[in-house]
Formats: sequence, structure tokens, C-alpha cells
Amino acid sequence: MRNIYAFITALAISLAAFVNHANAEFGVYISGNLGHVSADGTETNSQSGSETDTSVTSATAGNDFIYGSIGAEYSMGAFTLGVDYVPGSADVNRKTLTRTDTTADANESNQQDGTYEANAEISDHITYYVELHAENGIYGKFGIAKVDIATNDKDAGTASTYPDVELDATTYGVGYKGSFGDNGYFKVEGSFTDYDSFSVASGSTNTVKGDLDTTQAKFAIGYNF
Repeated sequence: MRNIYAFITALAISLAAFVNHANAEFGVYISGNLGHVSADGTETNSQSGSETDTSVTSATAGNDFIYGSIGAEYSMGAFTLGVDYVPGSADVNRKTLTRTDTTADANESNQQDGTYEANAEISDHITYYVELHAENGIYGKFGIAKVDIATNDKDAGTASTYPDVELDATTYGVGYKGSFGDNGYFKVEGSFTDYDSFSVASGSTNTVKGDLDTTQAKFAIGYNF
């Protein structure tokens, strides 16, 4: 989170420096977005905590979803600073993954029979960004983001669960900004977000490591004050 706090501090200082600029504009917008999330992960199961008796399962996941966002931005000449927030949540995988395990020896002390269900959910996505605009309306975008990852897993054999995590991310994008009426504007944008890798443990036996990325297309309508 340290890099996000540093970015917010720099954003606040920049806004304070721009506030008295005659050509500065403050705008708010709403947007509709089409996104795709892809994820790769591995689960390591160490029986009774043993480092020598382990099994590793790998999987990939992906989902397409439509979502909305709200944002506010401050523009001065070629530069725009802003924040974008996505309410709601979305599943990382388009369907819940399931697996049924049966132990051959019913008397085994570490028996973990049952059906395992797993998925993950992203929520509370917020991005702080800066844009550099050309005279023809084309702009480049760089941002720092964070998102909450909730692990919606169900282990019928052991009732173990993985903790939720908060991830930092870096966003890169390009877009076009145009205007209409006296104060209206619109933006069309494509971007890519690279999230930090993460590792979480369930009890003392299971560990999940994962990495996810998203690509998104945005259409926004805004109003300048």
C-alpha cells in the first residue's frame, strides 16, 4: 500500500498547486466498462504440515463482465489527475471450480473426504491516475490501483478457508477525450491492469499463490465545472 499512499500524496499536492490556475477544470463522470480478468494460481497441500509430503495443483481462471464506475478529475492544460471508483463486485472465474476427494483408507487420521468448491471475487476497486493529453484529444494514462480479493471457497472435508487479501496494481492505458455542449465531455479508453502476485495460507497445511491481470474498455460521459 505504500506506493498508493505516496501517489495520493503527490496527487493532493499537485491539485493544490493547480487550484488557482485560470485554465484548470474540475470534472465528474460516470462510465460503462467491459472488462476481462485472467488469473493463474497454484495450491500446495502439505499433509499435516509436512514439507516432504505435498501435492501441488495448478489452475487458470477467467471471466468477462460489464460494470460501471464513477470518477472525478482535475485538468490543467495537457495534464489530468483523477480518481476512479468501481462499486460492486465480480467473480474472477466464470464458474465455481469443484473437486471431490475420497480417501481410500477410511481409518486414515488425516482423511479429508468431501467436495471442494473455489472461486474468488474482486470488489472495491479504486484507481488514482494521471493522463497526458495531446492537442488532437488522444491521451496516455498511468495509474495506481487497489482491489479487495475475497476467496469464496468451501471445503466440505476440513471446512478450511483462505483469508481475503488487498492487492496493489499498476494501470496503463490510451484513450480519446472529446467535448459536447458548453461543459460536457466524453472519453473512450482502453487499458491494462497488472496486479501484484499474492500468497495466502489456510491453517498450517494449504497455501495458494496467484497472479491476475485485467483488460478493460471504457466509455465515460462527464461534466466540467
